[in-house]
Amino acid sequence: MSRIHRLDPIVANQIAAGEVVERPASVVKELVENSLDAHSQTIDVAIDPGRLGIEVRDNGDGIDTEDLPRAIERHSTSKLTQLADLEHSRTLGFRGEALAAIASVSELTISSRPHGLDNGHRLTVTFGHPGAVSLVSLNPGTRIVVDRIFEQQPARLKALRTPAAEVGAIQHTIQQLAIARADVQMRLTVGDRIMVDTPGHGNVQAALLSIFGRDLAASVVPIEYRGESGLYLHGYVAPADHHRANRFGQGLYVNGRWVTNWALRAAIEEAFRPNVPDRRFPYFWLWLELEDGAVDPNAHPTKAEVRLVGEHRVRALLHRIVKEALTLASPGQIWSYGDAPKADPGTLAEPLQFEWTRPGVPGEGRPGLHQHYRDLVPLAQWRAKYIIAQGPEGLCLIDQHAAHERIYFEHFKNDQMSVATAQPLLLALSETLSATEWAAFTAHRAALAEWGFDVESLGGTTVAIRAVPSAFHDLTSHQGLLRTVLELLGGEESTAGLEHPVTWAQEAYYAMAACKAAIKANRPLSMLAMQSLLEEMSRVQDPRGCPHGRPTLWVLTIEEVDRRFGRTGR
Repeated sequence: MSRIHRLDPIVANQIAAGEVVERPASVVKELVENSLDAHSQTIDVAIDPGRLGIEVRDNGDGIDTEDLPRAIERHSTSKLTQLADLEHSRTLGFRGEALAAIASVSELTISSRPHGLDNGHRLTVTFGHPGAVSLVSLNPGTRIVVDRIFEQQPARLKALRTPAAEVGAIQHTIQQLAIARADVQMRLTVGDRIMVDTPGHGNVQAALLSIFGRDLAASVVPIEYRGESGLYLHGYVAPADHHRANRFGQGLYVNGRWVTNWALRAAIEEAFRPNVPDRRFPYFWLWLELEDGAVDPNAHPTKAEVRLVGEHRVRALLHRIVKEALTLASPGQIWSYGDAPKADPGTLAEPLQFEWTRPGVPGEGRPGLHQHYRDLVPLAQWRAKYIIAQGPEGLCLIDQHAAHERIYFEHFKNDQMSVATAQPLLLALSETLSATEWAAFTAHRAALAEWGFDVESLGGTTVAIRAVPSAFHDLTSHQGLLRTVLELLGGEESTAGLEHPVTWAQEAYYAMAACKAAIKANRPLSMLAMQSLLEEMSRVQDPRGCPHGRPTLWVLTIEEVDRRFGRTGR
């Protein structure tokens, strides 16, 4: 008896669908890309957050009645007829797999009316089983409704993250596509809340403004470069002082397609180093136009990854152009010791005070753990950034911000209440949150309140911040503070099984709190303030570096100085 048999076509489609439809966001990406290929000028996506139902409406070309049954068949496409066509295809979809894959793992209803016709037609496919085509009344364009997704694939259904996280992934997808095609108006509605709404005027900065807010959109640096062989690079990067805890503020588009290419992404990120801290990621949105034959878009089932001819050359170019743009946009200002920015009259005369110590000598009553810090004698402050001190080992440079950051970090870990106490703001701040930030906000709203944040939703993804943790009371600006915390909570790490929903992020949060509260560069210090800082550093558990990994102290030995001056003896 034969043990080999041919799979039922529907079962085969359901298995193959896993390559294309990984999660609801994959469905949205495929459907919106189809709408873009159909020359749509407006695309509306509506999500039912409870059951993750999806509806995509556009005003594109529409699908002819006789083509509706073919549209949901695997490998049915209007974009290719032979393999050679792939080298010249600029459409986002071309394999004819998306609708077939989606229809095999859900209940899909597709309604379409081409322009010039009085009526449209509708077709419903239930887990791969098509129904009859029927007449329907609708505006020109296409409307697709996807429901009951993965209902017959329980393992896939259980693998989905929380509804808030899945909605966040959908919002991130729409944001990327909206930036890639700023000439198309895109709107995402989740329940009764509009999450994304871009104007569609073709202005990328206007799209960035609607998604990331005014501060970031106003700070981006334009890039434009034309090279040989038809290479054209253009787009925007944000200055290095804008960064976040994940890569959701990055977009790389090759020949109009939103893609993932880790080699190119790494080259771009490297251009921001060392000005972006470790485990933080810069913002950029770059379009790379290449000759058709130089791009292979068929390297991944979802077309998210591409292969390039001469990729090493493109990597080097991206790194150089981005680095030059950042350098020209942010030349910086060099302060000498004598012309550092002046503080208030009392600043230089008053010692630096640490909130958690009793009045009197900072840290009084606690034993010193690191004698070499207690033995340091401050001599001067260099460029209002480094403390120059003399010690038994030699001449020492201490990074005042990194050192103070370490002190605050250990204090916050040992006394969590100093972080969790709420400090009301005189004027409420408004923030427009991104996809993952909004998902983290909705998932951890109660925990944020425990930490000292008082946040109220204003509509869409905009919130009002009325109070912040008391650790940040001395900041000159609290803008972006909530977003920084939400980025820590919005990563892909699962919080399942933890005692507290934010337990995994607490150390990162304390590190961020310490960074915000610590003295900054270009802050003049008195001799007493420098001595106070060194005294506190002798009492921390680990004075070697700040919580982000940067060193706090560098020693220049007398032997090194002698060698530099050519001294061989006494």
